[in-house]
Amino acid sequence: MNAMPNAEQFQSQLSLYIPVFTPEFWPVWLVIAGIALAGMLLVLALHAFLRFRQANRQMQDHGEKVYLYSKAVRLWHWSNALLFILLLCSGLINHFNLVAPAAVKSLIGVHEICGFLLLACWIGFVLINALGGNGHHYLIKPQGWLGRAIRQVNFYLFGIMKGEEHPFPATQSSKFNPLQQVAYLGVMYGLVPLLLISGLISLYPEALGLQQIGIRYWILQAHFLLAVFSLFFIFGHLYLCTTGRTPTETFKCMIDGYHRH
Repeated sequence: MNAMPNAEQFQSQLSLYIPVFTPEFWPVWLVIAGIALAGMLLVLALHAFLRFRQANRQMQDHGEKVYLYSKAVRLWHWSNALLFILLLCSGLINHFNLVAPAAVKSLIGVHEICGFLLLACWIGFVLINALGGNGHHYLIKPQGWLGRAIRQVNFYLFGIMKGEEHPFPATQSSKFNPLQQVAYLGVMYGLVPLLLISGLISLYPEALGLQQIGIRYWILQAHFLLAVFSLFFIFGHLYLCTTGRTPTETFKCMIDGYHRH
C-alpha cells in the first residue's frame, strides 16, 4: 500500500485493507475471543492465588544451576519477545482505531519493519536449532507422551499447590516438560510461520494474484486472528514462568543462561 500525503485520505483508504473494530461493533468471533481471554486471565489469577496461599514449602534457591540457554538462544528469545510486543501493540492499535490517522501511517511502517525483523529472527531460531544443538529439545517422543502429559497436568493442577517437585525438571538432555514441548513446537513451527506468511501475503498480494480488496481483507482477518491466538500463548507462557521455586527464578534463566533447581 502506497503512503498517501493526506492523512484523512490515508485513513479512508485504510479501511479497505485493515479490518477496523470500534466499540459499537465487534464481530462474533472477536467477542468470543475476548471473553475467552478474560476467562483465561481470571483462571490464571485464581490459580496464582491458590498456589501462593496453599504452597507449604519455602521458596528458596538451592544453589544448583545447570547451563541450558546459550547466548544465541537468549539473544533470539529477547529479540523475539520485543518484536512480538511491538507487532501486537502496533497491530492492535490500528485494528481498534485508537490513534489519529497520521499516527496510523507511522504504526503501519513500524509493523512492517518489525515483521521483517521477526522473519529474520525466526530464520535465526531455525538455524540455532538445526546447527547449534538446540533442536533436540523440540523432538517429541510419542511413546508414553500422553502419560507424561497427564502427569504434568496433575502437577499444575494439584501438585504445585502442595509444593511438590516438578515431575520433569529441566536438564541438558530435555529442558522442556511434555506440555511445553507441544506448545513451543506448535508456536514456533506453526503459529509464527503462519503469522509471517499471512503478513507477507497481505503486504505483497500481487505476488500470488490476490490483490483484490476482498481477498486481502480476509487475509488480514486471518492474520489478526493468529495474533489473538499468540496473546493466549504469551499470557500462559508468562504465568507458567512464575511457577519456579520463586516467581522470578525462571526469568533469570534468560538473563544468565542458568536453570536453577
